Amino acid sequence: MKIYISADGEGISGVVSSEEMHESGSRYEEFRKLMTLDVNMAIEGAFAGGATEVLVNDAHWSMLNIIYEDLDSRAEIIRGSNKKLSMVEQIESYDGAFFVGLHAKVGHSHGVANETMIGPEMYEMRMNRQPVGELEINAALAGYFDVPVIMVSGDDCLEKEAKTSLGNIETAVVKKSINRWSARCLSLANAHEEIRQKAKTAVQRIEHFKPYKVTGPIEFEIEWTSTASCKKASLIPRSYMKSPRIIAYQDNDLLEAWQGILACLNLGVTQSDPIYG
Repeated sequence: MKIYISADGEGISGVVSSEEMHESGSRYEEFRKLMTLDVNMAIEGAFAGGATEVLVNDAHWSMLNIIYEDLDSRAEIIRGSNKKLSMVEQIESYDGAFFVGLHAKVGHSHGVANETMIGPEMYEMRMNRQPVGELEINAALAGYFDVPVIMVSGDDCLEKEAKTSLGNIETAVVKKSINRWSARCLSLANAHEEIRQKAKTAVQRIEHFKPYKVTGPIEFEIEWTSTASCKKASLIPRSYMKSPRIIAYQDNDLLEAWQGILACLNLGVTQSDPIYG
């Protein structure tokens, strides 16, 4: 049984501050250790549940966060950015997926470090007019290849989103949000046991989960905080502006629609201004 792990950062055990989550932060090296430990617990749980292969995709910011030499040697890892499927690169042939260290979508809860794909440039992302976060986007991409998401780890706000969108999947809640930059956290030992147990149970229950399917036509929208970002993103062929702040891309095929809006995202974010945003 082949298990895929997409590893993000904002939902990692004990993590609450941008000083931890980004390479420019004063506590980034501590964060890297915490992220690696959470991922290793998920790997351990996957193999305990019956997995025969585990692939980890480092999917947070630079995508060079996990400490390579400390990763559980039974797993392989995808490192680095510029990946066509981004947070779910090479997920096509797997039996089930974990989203470890994920977070709630931007602006719809007080989830720890809630955001969607990027930072202050993003007001909201929508799929077929419904607000979505990285949970729904990546679950839909996994579902495109018939891969079900079977476990997520993060805070209680992520758990609520996961239960609403994906049903009765396994959720490892390692912290309860107080606001965007604080949380009541489990002890590290208890958080790790929560991840390990939920990962193990998810693999043991894998036949109970179904892929998250989104059928066409699919329209993605990005509502930017800056009109400059929107204008720049409109240079992508087949994209269209719905307002001075909203860029959209539509296709009958989910993968094509995603690649179009991802191109808009990557181009538009280059227009972020350090003072005005």
